Amino acid sequence: MIDQETQPGTTPETPPPAPAGSTVPTAVWQVRVRTKLDDLYQQLSGLEAGGTVNPDRVAALRAQLSGVESVLGRSGMVEWLRGGNLEYAWQTIHSVERAMVGLRTPEELLGLLPAYQSAAAQFLKADDTVLTDFDASTDAAAPARFQAKVQALLLRYHSASDEFHESVRRLRNRMLGLSMFALIAEVLMVLVQWRSRDVQLLKAPTDAAGVPAWRLLFFVLIAGALGAFISALPSMITSRSGGLPYKLPFQQGLLKLAIGPLVAVVGIMLVIGGLVETTVNSTAALLGVAIVFGAGQQAVTAFADRRASELLTPVTKD
Repeated sequence: MIDQETQPGTTPETPPPAPAGSTVPTAVWQVRVRTKLDDLYQQLSGLEAGGTVNPDRVAALRAQLSGVESVLGRSGMVEWLRGGNLEYAWQTIHSVERAMVGLRTPEELLGLLPAYQSAAAQFLKADDTVLTDFDASTDAAAPARFQAKVQALLLRYHSASDEFHESVRRLRNRMLGLSMFALIAEVLMVLVQWRSRDVQLLKAPTDAAGVPAWRLLFFVLIAGALGAFISALPSMITSRSGGLPYKLPFQQGLLKLAIGPLVAVVGIMLVIGGLVETTVNSTAALLGVAIVFGAGQQAVTAFADRRASELLTPVTKD
């Protein structure tokens, strides 16, 4: 999954060249994976240059990372929705990061431990034992146990990070699906009203008696979208994406703009049916009511806003 933190490590002054066959990233997640791969290649070169690690283990980790290279050039709508390549890339990177712990000395791990803990604290509870169960005075005396504790910390942290980003991607896909469904429903409403002269969804005001029903419906949908845009503008400006490539604020805004027109049509139908006490005797009044109901989409889309806020809290907190 997309990971916001970069595990620190030793890096040589001169970065090694990119592996043969490496591709130029085209998407945000690919850029971050490419950057992380370069960092891990540098760390492995630094460990190998120290002469204290088994070259075969370093070569095996490099080969494992090279498998990620093959997915960096793949990008399509289906893959964007499923996130399979993204999952594979980050889970492979996480696996290599945990394996590299076994190549470091206790002194190196002690120096890196605060950074590991700080990164993990964004996804783990403050009192989680894997986060707090460290003692510098005793850990250095038992290297194997210390390495196991650091690996356990990274494993819990990586699992929590992967689960978090999977939840964000599922929410994005749901909001996108709902938005597309709403837009299709609105297009179908206009087409059906255009083809049907017997049933009219909206009653034309006296000053629009000669206006075709489908055209009036179209303007009501536009007015509903305007109301949704006005009501959603403050939250869209102040919302934060938490550094994620999923663009949740954009998806939230799209959902509001798609739902607003439907809410406007339903609201005006309630007005025409007499279920809501108000008077609509002119086109201006009709469109004004549509704007008001379109702004009321906040009551319908609030669930998506709450869920997005809950998910982004771990990565947006100071």
